[in-house]
This record gives sequence, C-alpha cells and structure tokens, in this order.
Amino acid sequence: MKKFNVYISGFLDYLNFTKNYSQHTIISYENDLLQFGKYIFKSSGIDNPGNLTDKNIDFNEIDITFLKSFIADLSDPLAHNRRYTKKTISRKISVLKSFYKYLLKKKYVTKNSASSLIFPKLPKRLPSFLTEGEVTKLLDDKYISNLSILDKAVIELFYSTGIRLSELINLKIDRVNFTGRTIKVLGKGSKERIVPFGNEAHKSIKNYLSIRDICNIRNSDYLFLDNSGKKLYPMKVGRMVKKNLSLVTDMKKKSPHVLRHTFATHMLDKGADIRAVKELLGHESLSTTQVYTHLTPERLKKVYKQSHPRA
Repeated sequence: MKKFNVYISGFLDYLNFTKNYSQHTIISYENDLLQFGKYIFKSSGIDNPGNLTDKNIDFNEIDITFLKSFIADLSDPLAHNRRYTKKTISRKISVLKSFYKYLLKKKYVTKNSASSLIFPKLPKRLPSFLTEGEVTKLLDDKYISNLSILDKAVIELFYSTGIRLSELINLKIDRVNFTGRTIKVLGKGSKERIVPFGNEAHKSIKNYLSIRDICNIRNSDYLFLDNSGKKLYPMKVGRMVKKNLSLVTDMKKKSPHVLRHTFATHMLDKGADIRAVKELLGHESLSTTQVYTHLTPERLKKVYKQSHPRA
C-alpha cells in the first residue's frame, strides 16, 4: 500500500517520459485521477478528502463494481451540479484504463479491474475541415495580405503535413530537411516518422527563417519561436490559428486540429491511399484514419461524373 500521490506521480512520469504525452494531456489525466481519488475517499466516509497526497490506498481493493459506481456517479447531474457529456465520460474511462494498465505493469495490482469498463456509445461526428477554396483564400497573398511571416509559415506547415500541435511546437530546426523537403517529428508513444512538405510550405518556412535569427536571442534549437526567443506554446498557436481561420470560415471550431483534419480530407479527396495517409498522420490504427473517408460534395461530384452514363 502506498500514498495516493506516489501512484499518481509515477503514472504521470510514465506518460511524460515513456509515452511522450503532451503536458496538456498529462494535466488532464492528473485532474481526472484526482477526481477519482476524491470519490474513493468520499465513498470511504471521508467527506472532505483535503490533501490526497497524505492518504494511503490499495488499488487491489477497488474492483470493477466500484469503478462502475464512479462512472455512474459522473452520469448523475445532481451529484456534480453539471452534466458530463458522453465524450467526457469516455475520456475519463480511457484514463482509468491507462492508469490500471500502468498499475498492473508495475505490479501494484494483481489484476486490471478497469479492463472490462465499457465506453458509452458516442454519436459519429464528421471532422471539421476547410474547403480548398477557404485554404486558398487563407494562404494566397492576393486574398489576405496581412498574414504575418510566422503565422503563414505555421499554417502552411500544418496544412502541408497534417502534424499535431505538439509535434509542430516541438519541431527542431535540425529535423527539417530542406533539400529533401521532409520533417522528422516525434509523435505519440515517442514514435518518430518522416513527413514530406510541399513547395508552398517550403517557401513560407524559408521566408520565416530570414527573421528567425533576429528572434533567436536564446540560441534555441526549436524551429518556431516567439518574439522573446522562446518556443511557441499551445495557447499562443491556438489563438493564432483561430484568428486567421476566422478570416475565411464561420465554422464553430477553429483550432490547429482543423488544419490536420483538412490535410487528411483533401489528401483522400485527391485519391491518396488511406494507408499512406495513416502513416503520414502517425495513426496507430487504420480505423482512426477512416473517419476522414466521409464523402465531401466535391468527391460526390467526382464519383458521379466518373460513374453515371449521362453525367
């Protein structure tokens, strides 16, 4: 039996150093596990658990029945003065499953009680993405001339490669092969992959490099830097992308991930093999990539013209 924080800190270190999860993800995992811990102690008759780090716990005593009661509690809006969505509950279940796998791996438990937890059925949602026309308006100088050199380089690279936000901000300049026009990124699970980038991204990055030396007052190895010479942080990039996407689209979600969705959708629309797109995106499973095989109006028209005798 160990103190609660020993389990949690060890798990978070595992996510950070072994699984290479982003700090944003690690913080989310920590918050979910702290909520779980409060529920454990409250169920033991401790209404105000206070500082969880001082409390001992034996996770062998927490069986599937208890885990299900925790999930059921999350589904009760009266218990939390809020209604957790199915997506949020699904994420919390995923955290528990990962945590118990870690506990079993470290032999802190004799069995994985979370393995039989069932995810709630989520409605299928098509990913948000820009049309080709919107991308052209965003990145073509004749439409928008006030895009900063940094903004354009970042957005061009997002759209040209489909990389994740964490992969972009952690990209180091020595991982960019300008001759071969590829980047080497470190993805989830510390897995490296090589992703090509196109002519427009190449020009935008080269243009950005002309001002990078001025910003690089800290001798940073990272490709993209802010005015103080520090590498970009997620919130800054998120605001940057949202501001620029607002110029060309009214869609509700305007995040860096929309550019990843756009990359994948446009690649498949143009006939790219789904297995190649899977590798470019760094997906573990082909089923994850298949969400992008939705039929856009452009693809429907193309299929119609190719297939209908009187098209």
